[in-house]
Amino acid sequence: MTKDNETLKKNIKAKFKKYHGYELNLDNPKTLSEKIQWMKIYGNLQRYSKYVDKYLVRDFVRDRIGEQYLVPLIGVYYNVNDINFESLPERFIMKANHGCGWNIVVKDKSMVNWKIEKEKMQQWLKSDFSKTGQNNYKGIKPCIIIEELLQDNLNNFIRDYRIFCFHGKPHHIQVSEMRGKGNDLHAFYDLNWNKLEIKYGKKKTFSENIKNPKHLNEMISLAEKLSQDFPFVRVDFYYINNQIFFGELTFTPVNGFRPYKPLSFNKMLGDLLDLDKFNEK
Repeated sequence: MTKDNETLKKNIKAKFKKYHGYELNLDNPKTLSEKIQWMKIYGNLQRYSKYVDKYLVRDFVRDRIGEQYLVPLIGVYYNVNDINFESLPERFIMKANHGCGWNIVVKDKSMVNWKIEKEKMQQWLKSDFSKTGQNNYKGIKPCIIIEELLQDNLNNFIRDYRIFCFHGKPHHIQVSEMRGKGNDLHAFYDLNWNKLEIKYGKKKTFSENIKNPKHLNEMISLAEKLSQDFPFVRVDFYYINNQIFFGELTFTPVNGFRPYKPLSFNKMLGDLLDLDKFNEK
């Protein structure tokens, strides 16, 4: 193991103990969270960079399930100065392709301080997200993608339907509503839309029981098609006005540092991932 890997291993072990409260066992990982850490160190995650690249993954999705599931693209820019702000529509979303959480939601273009947002995006393009220990983001050519802003006629906030897949088989769905400022909501359901009594770190849960999407079975089928090549991946969709849109592929959800309660759920998920098969493809 190289010196860089030794440093990564040391840092991961310290963070894992901080967030999970128990020692990370890399020699015999049991929980999904432990196995994600194993993947980060031993799993050659850089091979997945084209799938976490929010721009390049569009080709994979188009070929595997079809263009109709992609959020319409407005533009792609490798230099922020090339963006013609005046020519953009009134509503859109800007994303960095090479990281997580780098988004600017524009609901009213007239309210945007373009100078501040340009500086923010320029900083994103200089940043290397793989330094978080997630080598699946290593080597991605940074760019800004601008997409149409999806709007749900029923909810004020867009919901993510995050389908956890193990060896090409969907297992459960995490529904997330990203409200920001610590007010994000989460809930977990099995594939038959029975609610699972799971807590996800300190995140809040929905007080109400969420109605299952009308096209739930189609969403699950799409997740199965997109996950076929991977031992473990979370396939994210938006479901807006009875239409499914692809969100992203995630191989290291929340960097593997957010604990599940009860711990038995984390262990059960770990049982679904066979690390002996991880480097076969």
